[in-house]
Amino acid sequence: MHTVDDHEREVKFFIADLKEISSRLLTIGAVVTKERVHEYNLRFDTPDQKLRSKHQVLRLRQDDQTRLTFKDRADVSQGVADRQELEITVADFKSTQKILEALGFTVFMIYEKFRTTYGYKGCEIVVDELPFGLFVEIEGVTEDAIKTVASDLKFNWEKRILLSYLDLFNILKINKDMRIVYLTFDNFVGTKFTEADFVGKVG
Repeated sequence: MHTVDDHEREVKFFIADLKEISSRLLTIGAVVTKERVHEYNLRFDTPDQKLRSKHQVLRLRQDDQTRLTFKDRADVSQGVADRQELEITVADFKSTQKILEALGFTVFMIYEKFRTTYGYKGCEIVVDELPFGLFVEIEGVTEDAIKTVASDLKFNWEKRILLSYLDLFNILKINKDMRIVYLTFDNFVGTKFTEADFVGKVG
């Protein structure tokens, strides 16, 4: 979902039970706008990590379509993660990857998840199933709109997460002394984590 000024404003919450949050969404009247879909993502950067040093994102995503996305540094001063997001749909995943690599970008991260998308009170709510856990992400035009939806879903606003999934992955690796490189389901078979495992500073 994109706001009119090309910014995304969002927060995340860690959840422990997929069925319970699905029931909660149904109870408040949220409507499924996109059925559960598998996402496969490539993150690109220059060899000297110029984008990461600026907290910028260049991502190629494949789900039921292929999209190339740029995200600028997030501003969290208003209580939500607010960042410019520019996205286009492209015709071919592999060809786009080859173009980016020909321009000098390299893949430094592969990550995947399953995502179900809901609409409610003008906001987009996604339930994300990642290899390391379950999360709800709420995106809206204003902090107040996002906060209202979070309240309706009975989330504790003080426990909102403003970090990216890759930031959470890096914290998890530090806390658990993990040597895993890519955030894929095959790499996390048999693992289970709690909300406390994602507390810390990005390394």
